[in-house]
Amino acid sequence: MTAVHDTASDLHMERSAPTEPASVGTDGAEPSTRRPRWPLLVVGLTVLFNLVVLRAEATPVQYLNDASVHKSMVAWASDRIEAGHLPLDGWYPDLALGSSRFHHYQSLPHVLTGYLAVPLGADRAVAITMYLLLSLWPISVYAGGRLLGWGPGVCAMAAAVSPLVSSQPGLGFEWGSYLWRGYGVWAQAWGMWLLPLAWGLSWRAVSKGRSYALTAFVLALTVACHLLAGYLALASLAAWVLVGPSDILRRLGRAALVGFGSLLVAAWVVVPLIADRAYTIQDEFSRGKVFYDSFGAKQILTWFASGEIYDRGRLPVITILVVVGIVVAISRFRREERSRALLIVGLIALLLFFGRPTLGPLLKLLPGSGDLFLRRFVMGVHLAGMYLAGVGAVGIGRLALGVLRRRWITSQRVLAGVAVVAALVFLFPAWAGRAAFAATGARWIAEQQEKDATGGADIVALLETAEDLGPGRVYAGGRWNWGTRYEIGQVPMYAVLLNQSAEGVGFTRPTWSLSSPFEYRFNEFNDAIVDLFNVRYMILPKNRPRTGAEMIARRHRHVLWENPTAGFVRVVDVLPPIEADRLNLGSRVEDWFRSSLPAKGLFPSIAFASTAPAPPTTTEETAPDTPAGVVEFEDVDLREGTATATIVAERPAAVILKTSFDPRWQVTVDGEPVQPRMMAPSFVGASVPEGRHVVTFTYEPFPRYDVMLLIGGLTLVGLWLGPRWLRERRATDDELAPHPVAGDGDVA
Repeated sequence: MTAVHDTASDLHMERSAPTEPASVGTDGAEPSTRRPRWPLLVVGLTVLFNLVVLRAEATPVQYLNDASVHKSMVAWASDRIEAGHLPLDGWYPDLALGSSRFHHYQSLPHVLTGYLAVPLGADRAVAITMYLLLSLWPISVYAGGRLLGWGPGVCAMAAAVSPLVSSQPGLGFEWGSYLWRGYGVWAQAWGMWLLPLAWGLSWRAVSKGRSYALTAFVLALTVACHLLAGYLALASLAAWVLVGPSDILRRLGRAALVGFGSLLVAAWVVVPLIADRAYTIQDEFSRGKVFYDSFGAKQILTWFASGEIYDRGRLPVITILVVVGIVVAISRFRREERSRALLIVGLIALLLFFGRPTLGPLLKLLPGSGDLFLRRFVMGVHLAGMYLAGVGAVGIGRLALGVLRRRWITSQRVLAGVAVVAALVFLFPAWAGRAAFAATGARWIAEQQEKDATGGADIVALLETAEDLGPGRVYAGGRWNWGTRYEIGQVPMYAVLLNQSAEGVGFTRPTWSLSSPFEYRFNEFNDAIVDLFNVRYMILPKNRPRTGAEMIARRHRHVLWENPTAGFVRVVDVLPPIEADRLNLGSRVEDWFRSSLPAKGLFPSIAFASTAPAPPTTTEETAPDTPAGVVEFEDVDLREGTATATIVAERPAAVILKTSFDPRWQVTVDGEPVQPRMMAPSFVGASVPEGRHVVTFTYEPFPRYDVMLLIGGLTLVGLWLGPRWLRERRATDDELAPHPVAGDGDVA
């Protein structure tokens, strides 16, 4: 088939449907029936463009955004691997006073990259993976579109526009979500790569009954790499069912098979997440914000009408193609299943992107909707828009080439060349804008390299000095105060600490751990709170002295101070409990947190979720004036999830470890297991009787990953062999079925 005929056939119902008869070439010979090469050339040029203009992103520098979080997690995974552990779960101490983040989060990218980080280092491994995921993504867009049934021309144009999206709301499938100068949502880049393949494979599985095992595997990978992309991939199964109403029961069964199968394959991610869901914080710093609720239909449709969903700050070239694609798909809605599928899956993503302001209580019908960050579903709007832009580009090209062929040009190759050149010229403003965007980022990365070599080296030296002195958290300003202006280059100091895998306070994350709402309330001028968080060290600008602390070292404009904290373990009196849950923990405990009670060693236990509170040992009115006890010795290594302390309790009391409570913490007193208790503000603790005791805290990873991985493996084997066995069984039954025999009244 010639190039122009292939372009036209992209808008037919199926690839196997009849196409226009091939026209005769100018030399009178029949044109070649080989597939045209220009679509692959377009994809290759797009990838080459990405590789060239984004090459600076492969340079390891300190990150100023979410990439610093991901780099820290990769470093933690790499350390666990080098220590001989499987890094699927463990205690990650670097943010929000510690958390079991690896089983509450989409941690597969961090685990896989952790193995790459063993020889390369975490900073280089993260930089290289981000660079390759972004640069090679047009390949995934093209392949996903082909699996969805679209021809090479549509898929090539979708791939061509894939690097060009720039949106007002941000955090979608666009460079600003990922690059060093952007948001740095590195884990989403993995989900971005997998989602087109998940859409295409699941479409084939539901509509045609193909590749159940591969589909479930890719869906499970998408869930494990990025939960929201995985959620959207699973929600898209509904679109594939709805587009075929005449076959809806069979499609529903296929969708259930691959959907449920994928969840079994991803059980090692899904089961721990659901089992400990009650301990995933969702307080006032996350709820009611646009990143959680999204923007509402009115704002989003206004952005779309003004071109700012796809073409922020430039001519709406992609928006025009998307609109044309929508018109073409609607015109073919009744007779072309793939057009229905693309429109419906885009509509599902758009409705989710509208969010809580529009959907309100209807969201309760969706499983797990209370924990969805609905703003992020712009990624589905972007991906569907790319394919619609491909449909629109081919539609425009087909009309234009038809006119040229009838009036001026008869050579098919010339027509194909004209089409490609015209497309590139039309998209040139967007390509030029992306190149300029990347060039600015490259310049900033080079500048950051210089700052890392000077000021960054100073901070590394101060952190090494602190590490030699002993364990304790580090503070260098917060996201809520002057810390945003205390920087190495463009990187805030609280992000510098995280880049160096320091156990810091200041880089607040609203849904990270049960301690997150209290980190937002941290007050560096309240000595009791500084001790409560065990902020033993502060790195401050030289013009910001620390009263009551000892200056340990100074490097140019940075000064390391040591605060007189009591350590990670403390013996306290127990006040009557406070009832709280993951929605109101911060507000319920705030009065105590801001009072004088922490300084007096009076700590209420927390009746949280299914956790029984510790029995009270005193009240505010009857509390003794003397300390509840002393810590004679402590050995704390939160990176290993362990702490041991020798304490002397002057009366019945509680021992607290100043790290976030988690149901996986285990506590022993004098070698005997005791019930872990949640103590204010959000710490793990245990009741102890009067006397001298050895108390041990140990984080136990989520159990039986081996069983969950085995279940996933057996599921894949079943999805691979089961359909084969059924087909062979049906074929055998057909062979054994009696056939009509010619006889009386029969026609042979």
